[in-house]
Amino acid sequence: MRRRLATAAAACLSALALTLSGCGLMDPVDISGFAKDAPDPDAKVIRLANVYESKHPSNRCGTATMKKELAGKGIDLQVYPSSQLGTEAEIVEQVATGALDIGISSGAFFGVWYPDAAVVDAPYLFKTADEYDQGTRGKELAKVYDDMAAETGLHVFSSWYYGARHVTANKPVRTPDDFKGLKIRTPDAPLYLQMINAFGGTATPMALTEVYLALQQHAIDAEENPIPTVSSNKFEEVQSTISLTGHIVQGIQLVTSDHFLDGLEPADRDAVMHAADSARQANLQCVKDEEHDILAKWKSDDTIKVVDDVDVDGFRDRIKERMLPKTPYQQLYLDIQKEVAGMPAGKASAGGEK
Repeated sequence: MRRRLATAAAACLSALALTLSGCGLMDPVDISGFAKDAPDPDAKVIRLANVYESKHPSNRCGTATMKKELAGKGIDLQVYPSSQLGTEAEIVEQVATGALDIGISSGAFFGVWYPDAAVVDAPYLFKTADEYDQGTRGKELAKVYDDMAAETGLHVFSSWYYGARHVTANKPVRTPDDFKGLKIRTPDAPLYLQMINAFGGTATPMALTEVYLALQQHAIDAEENPIPTVSSNKFEEVQSTISLTGHIVQGIQLVTSDHFLDGLEPADRDAVMHAADSARQANLQCVKDEEHDILAKWKSDDTIKVVDDVDVDGFRDRIKERMLPKTPYQQLYLDIQKEVAGMPAGKASAGGEK
């Protein structure tokens, strides 16, 4: 029996969100720069939502590439960024209920629906962007997503690199001991709470859109995110230090439902899958470039102090000792690392690591 966590209330809220968008109260943002002409009135409309700012690479390079390619196939991809339709958990819920066609979320939120799916966000699973890109297209995770689809009806059909997560605070965080007494914002998913607990800090779940004000008002001490996300949300304005912990080399997943897939003509389904893969490649290079360029700028103009002498092995040991044994996916974690280690290096994408 498929696991359906959606409640009637959640379904109503999802429907209300999309009804409001249809009334013009939450119109899709044109993040592509390509839609200068009025959309084709005969085009098939597909709605996609995520929590990321419109200037973030996932939209500026990812969904923009997808939108442009699909426009040539008679499909109008309408993108709702910046949490217009809710948090990551709410977006996945809307996809599950059929209120939304495609959502973008990170693996930790799929873990609520299918526990093994959270493994892709597990700390120190991958070391580099290219390892992530290879591993998420390998057999181990393909089986996880096939099994999740069979049980829940949620289909992950593309994985895009999001960045290596680091800690920003008003002090350096070089070792796990520096987490003691630190009240740090995390996404509201169990994996993050487990991770921060293993490091010795106090996790405070919070929506991404609320973090800037919470940091500014000192309701929290710190947060953790990839460099492009820190920059697009301007967290460097309210934090003095970024410590390069690299604790999660992370991506985001495109997810849809049986209801949506069953309603597509084969040609449209192929077009969506191909456009998502084109977007994966464009987004990968874009995020890698931004990680390099933003960090170089910060170091050059001292916008925020960059701490790179971090005891990464110490953090990794904490995860191995205090977190992984308590998860349902410890063996899967090791199997994915073994699979990635056996893959040819440098085959995942054009361009090398910067």
